[in-house]
Amino acid sequence: MDRRLIRTAVFGNPDSDEPALCPETPEELDAFRREHENVTIWCGTMFEGGCGRQLMTRRCTDKICHFAHYGSGGEGHQCGRKERGKDSANHLFTKAHLASWLRARGIDAEFTYPEPRGCAVVVRLADGRTLLVHLDPSRPVDWEADTWETILGPGVGMASGFLAQRGYVHRIRFDDRPGGGRTMQFGTQVPGEGTTWGSLDDVVLTSENLITPTKPIALPAPIADTLHATTQTEREIVTVTSPTAGAAPGAWQAEHVRQALMRLDIALRDQPSRVWSAMDAVRQLLEAGQAPADTARLQIALGRGERWIQERARRREAVVKRLKEQPVPALYWQAAGLVKDPDASAEEREAVAAVRAHLRRIEEQQRAARERERAARREAQERERAARAERYAAEERQRAEQRVAAERERAAAEESALLQARAEKTKSLAPAVRGALKKAAREQRTTTLPEIQQKTGLNQLGRLNYEDKVELLVAVEKDTAPDSPLWSTLLAAAGDGAALRLHRDVAQRLGRPLPDRDADLLHQLSAERTELHRPW
Repeated sequence: MDRRLIRTAVFGNPDSDEPALCPETPEELDAFRREHENVTIWCGTMFEGGCGRQLMTRRCTDKICHFAHYGSGGEGHQCGRKERGKDSANHLFTKAHLASWLRARGIDAEFTYPEPRGCAVVVRLADGRTLLVHLDPSRPVDWEADTWETILGPGVGMASGFLAQRGYVHRIRFDDRPGGGRTMQFGTQVPGEGTTWGSLDDVVLTSENLITPTKPIALPAPIADTLHATTQTEREIVTVTSPTAGAAPGAWQAEHVRQALMRLDIALRDQPSRVWSAMDAVRQLLEAGQAPADTARLQIALGRGERWIQERARRREAVVKRLKEQPVPALYWQAAGLVKDPDASAEEREAVAAVRAHLRRIEEQQRAARERERAARREAQERERAARAERYAAEERQRAEQRVAAERERAAAEESALLQARAEKTKSLAPAVRGALKKAAREQRTTTLPEIQQKTGLNQLGRLNYEDKVELLVAVEKDTAPDSPLWSTLLAAAGDGAALRLHRDVAQRLGRPLPDRDADLLHQLSAERTELHRPW
């Protein structure tokens, strides 16, 4: 796949963490567009290097469908996203699925995204427990972090022998959902069996651990101390049954020892905060007196725990010292977990608290700077949208004016062509009609166009429409002196409405004023007719 193509985005706004995955096929993209018709899509700031600009979908048949920045064409603003494939939104899909899973169980949680964005998701439960979902295969997993449980993402590996030592590892993976989006599967990897996958809905969150069908008990049996108990090369497998009322006292003591050793082993491996209470339980059993074999086992476990505490103290001292020199978040989170130990000094706790306050101030400053940047970006986007709208409105006005001008020009051209055609049609008829009118004047009578047609044989007169007749009489009067009566007066002398209307339109074309009232016009026509009937 072309890694330059953008496959992932967020819905709603640039700072959203609601993930979007562009379908690959045109058919699935059509369904995606219908489903999210009124939802905007963005190159979100939750992606490493995300520019916060709006995206659109591109429907392709020669390559996979994908998202693209508005106005992208090789020019302008360049996006700084480092990853654009479908795995680049794994942290957002992780948050979405885990949030839905916890919400369905009535559990409140806070989600954060450590830097660099996309490498992990941290889930802080309301009871103080922390889940770490490690997603970046290129970064080592911090198994020493103060987290209640660590879950590995797709492709994240482990050091050789670690799985056998720990006994299990939880994992997640993603599958594409038809029409866009991704589904999450949850699995547990155990030594010698690989990973068995199932639905996240099958996982049960207890006060002690995450329980899956693959790992139905809280934790596996404890691992032998291979470092210091060198004489014990193999673990003895013991089948333990619940003690009954008739069980011997020795069986009760052996069960208590087994439980205490298991709790200490679990604490040393996965639950550092419980080491001290587990060691107190071991000491109490030793003080109560046990069988020689159990006493040896308890003493070995106690020594192992003390060495662990000493090593942890040395590590805590080194981390706090480095934190004072370099007050950075990575060191702070390590130190914050270590100073929770009961043997941590007040000086160590105060140093970590001071760095915490310092980091909070920096975080507040960074949050304020990000908010200012987002506000400036939103303001710039609003200005850009307003400018775009204004440009569009101006272009619409210009197009409307151009359409009106074109319509006027077309109407004028049509009118000119019509007048030209009409003039050509009446040009040859004008001399004959003029002659007929002059003859009627000599004979001291009036006439009509049908009569002229009959007497002259000009059958074309019968095919003229009203506008043609006006044009014809205007041509007839072309050489009539301005102070002389119009020859067409003889056509209107009859006084009917159609004749008077025709005479008025001809006079208007020739620029000759006429009385407004028909009675006055008839009086004027009578006088002009008398003048035309005078002997020549």
